[in-house]
Amino acid sequence: MKKLLRINLTTKTFRYEDLPQDYIKLGGRGLSSKIVFNEVPAKADPLGEENKLVFAPGILTGTIVPNNGRISIGAKSPLTGTIKEANAGGSAAQKLSRLGIAAVIVEGKSSSLTAIKIDKNGVSFIDANRLKSMGNYALIDKLKNEHGNNISIMSIGPAGEMLLKAANISVTSPDFKIRAAARGGLGAVMGSKNLKAIIVDDLDANEVDVKDPTTLKDAVAELTKGILSHPLIEGLKTFGTPILVMMINTANALPTKNYSLGQFAHAENISGEHLVELINKRPESAQVHRCMNGCIIGCSNILSDEKGNEIVSGLEYETLGMVGSNCMIGNLDDVARINRLCNDLGLDTMEMGAAIAVAMEAGVIKWGDGKAVYELIESIKDNSEKGKIIANGCVNTGKAFGVSRIPHVKGQSLAAYDPRVLKGTGVTYATSTMGADHTCGNALPSPANPEYNPLSPTGQGPVSSFLQRYFAAIDSLGLCLFASLPLLDIPDLQKKLMECVSAITGEGYNENYLIELGTEVLKTEKRFNEMAGFTSKDDRLPEFFSKEALPGPNTVFDVPEEEIDGVLKF
Repeated sequence: MKKLLRINLTTKTFRYEDLPQDYIKLGGRGLSSKIVFNEVPAKADPLGEENKLVFAPGILTGTIVPNNGRISIGAKSPLTGTIKEANAGGSAAQKLSRLGIAAVIVEGKSSSLTAIKIDKNGVSFIDANRLKSMGNYALIDKLKNEHGNNISIMSIGPAGEMLLKAANISVTSPDFKIRAAARGGLGAVMGSKNLKAIIVDDLDANEVDVKDPTTLKDAVAELTKGILSHPLIEGLKTFGTPILVMMINTANALPTKNYSLGQFAHAENISGEHLVELINKRPESAQVHRCMNGCIIGCSNILSDEKGNEIVSGLEYETLGMVGSNCMIGNLDDVARINRLCNDLGLDTMEMGAAIAVAMEAGVIKWGDGKAVYELIESIKDNSEKGKIIANGCVNTGKAFGVSRIPHVKGQSLAAYDPRVLKGTGVTYATSTMGADHTCGNALPSPANPEYNPLSPTGQGPVSSFLQRYFAAIDSLGLCLFASLPLLDIPDLQKKLMECVSAITGEGYNENYLIELGTEVLKTEKRFNEMAGFTSKDDRLPEFFSKEALPGPNTVFDVPEEEIDGVLKF
């Protein structure tokens, strides 16, 4: 039976605990949110000592199920004031799971900057004052040199130490590329505890306990075959998530010039197709990269410059949309270098893209000036006032510079999909328990569901409601979102996934398992938010989306409020 690992930074102590009965069937987001609900006062200061930081591998993590390595990180968000789960790929989740850890609960606050090492012998506390203000790239190299290649690192950059609300938590891949638990400012929570890094080493750890290995092997074979048969997967293998740039631009839903347009004149210059062209021309670049062991898709990438020096690994659609088109930056190398800088400082590129576009609307920077954007973000390291303004998020930026058109819900920026065209996604933005978050239920049109019309003002609530439950379950399993998408179009694959869960846990599940699991997760998260003071009035998009028609399709966000209010009604 896996254990909870509780680490107190105030006393520099740790202990293993048996899982309470109501935790045993949970993992990932379900477990992290349950722990936050039970242990963090809803009215707590997110940057105070009452907040806790939870790191939870998913139910499937560490097994032979494909793409099982997502880690859920939970806390009360300093950006939104809501409960928050941010997840990332990388190798940390699989290593924690092999160490027999269901979740790590970090509480208290160290008197000085500290790092933690977790291995089969327990927890070591490491003085990290020598690492103060170090960027993530140098930090990862240093810790790898000191602790060996078998480790995974979860860390914050200077932004987290400075308690900036767009700060994220970096998680290393098996080859020490950076992936990010990006959203909600959880890097600031980690910084508020004076915790610079968590090092996880599973050397000589046991394999994850599986109740029925034979059944699991057979179910995994069928699940893998089914996922790879889906046409979306071939596109992701070829172009990665940047394949979406031209697709969303064609749909008139690509956020452009602070969501005032749905198409970007220079979209081709930041597209997946152009990215692949550059990768194929440049030494040391890679069209396929896997952020976790057992990945069968490889949708990530490595982009180097003309001399073979790596710019960034993991240039994703959301960064291209939010930093690129939303800020009118049409140079892919500029976007990639801004991405790297944000990785180094430990900042969410989505929140930063939204904040920068708001600053551009205020005239602080010229539209499309990638070099000026880089300089502004770089100034954060020098404690510059303007830099700190944008690094505290788009709402803070709008207030500071007098801009009213701020694309957010509950303080967190929208993702790179305009809700006036993709109205189901707009409903998810509005009602998500964690602020605007497309990964909670992105409602995109699909050939497998030709009846769904994303432009219709009605019928979006039920779609969002189903997707939010489904993806809350997927996050709890620790499965990569992209590996889970084919299961929406091929229902028989959901049965194979449930067979995998059953083979691992030894429990039987009915056909509604995923939706029931996701529903329980959302109930927990919504109850926390209600205790924190949130009501249905907070489940709304900014007014300009319902008043400003999007050029081209000439549509506004017009989903009825009563339909929105029914999405998470339990």
